[in-house]
Amino acid sequence: MSTVTPERAPAAAPPRPPRPPGRLRRAGALLAGLALAAAAVALQSAAPEPGERGAPLTSTGRVGDEVAASRFTARVEAVHAARSVEIADAAGAVETATTSGIFVVVEAAATAHREPQKFGRPVLLSGDGKRYTATDKVDSTLDIAYPYVQPGWWTEGVAVFDVPVTALTGSRIVLAPGGGGFIGEAYPPEAEIDLGLDDAGTQRLIAAAKDVHRLEARR
Repeated sequence: MSTVTPERAPAAAPPRPPRPPGRLRRAGALLAGLALAAAAVALQSAAPEPGERGAPLTSTGRVGDEVAASRFTARVEAVHAARSVEIADAAGAVETATTSGIFVVVEAAATAHREPQKFGRPVLLSGDGKRYTATDKVDSTLDIAYPYVQPGWWTEGVAVFDVPVTALTGSRIVLAPGGGGFIGEAYPPEAEIDLGLDDAGTQRLIAAAKDVHRLEARR
């Protein structure tokens, strides 16, 4: 009598180790990394440098132009020169300011776009780049920087500068909101308005300078 021995099932093959990433997979990962690095560099390049943050965004124009900045629009209506300025207060008392140079009286107006704005001290920027802040010899309530500029209507005022005659040619007035920019505003706005004083314009302004320019205080 013969005995039949059952066949044994073949042994299971041992599991294969995971395959290393193929060339295509490695290339894709490398390209993705390069793209992310390039995007980071682009964003860094687009952002203002620490030294540039807060640099103004300047809108320019001439006398009579409505110069629109992001938060306000300003206009210079007239420019006068004087050897002295007489200020009459609300009670009628008169004070006289004098100078060894010349007074530049800029009549200006402004309106806000969405929210009330208040200017910092106006600046006269001379042709050679020197900056002259509006004089404190004049009642501050007369200054264009005194009231809040409201949306919907024009607010008028003056900016009076006590400067040497040599500062007149090529000069511009700069108006900008005071108190710094809004949160997140990298480039606060300013209006730079050319006063039209080339060589001939400067001579005309000096020739027309009044001995006394009278200003009336706000009532």
